[in-house]
Amino acid sequence: MKLEKIPGEDEAWAKLATLDPVRVCCRAEVRFDEQAETYALESYGCEISVSPREKKIFSDSPRGADLLDRVDASLAILWYLTSSHSFPPSGNLIAPGSLPGGQIFEKGTHVLPLEPLAEKYADAPEAFIETGRIWGGDVLDYGDASVQLFPLPQVPTTLILRTADEEFPSLVNLLIDSNCKFQFPTDIVWAMCMMSALIMR
Repeated sequence: MKLEKIPGEDEAWAKLATLDPVRVCCRAEVRFDEQAETYALESYGCEISVSPREKKIFSDSPRGADLLDRVDASLAILWYLTSSHSFPPSGNLIAPGSLPGGQIFEKGTHVLPLEPLAEKYADAPEAFIETGRIWGGDVLDYGDASVQLFPLPQVPTTLILRTADEEFPSLVNLLIDSNCKFQFPTDIVWAMCMMSALIMR
């Protein structure tokens, strides 16, 4: 999927303003405040508000505001609200590079910044888990430490830490649920994976 085929933010805002909020809420597992005319969704355990009228994405909580300062979530959130389908996670984890067009994860500026995470948590699996919990993550049983994060409802990413030993350096892998390939174009999956890598730093 080429980047230019994905609607830009202006087009996404325009589309969101025309959609029936009831259908958006049912499909995307979000809420709509009729008085404020805003959607509310959960991202990394934080409540994020989306105002189609003001074309604004914001959070009233300090942690939510910190999240939006750390990552550029706008296009992923707008795409999710306007175009995603209701696909609960399958529970099957795949490498994002296996998606159509997944080579963008493996070269150039799109390579996910996982090496800094591996260095930071090389001997600190407890800190890795604690950071994941801070951002609403669930602890899993993969590797030496692993957490499942939710950039958006129904859309988990899983980060797995293997700590350093005498033979091998530390390593962090990031996997996605296989249903992502039915939900999003590869560029949007990349954006959500990048968000998960950045908030763990």
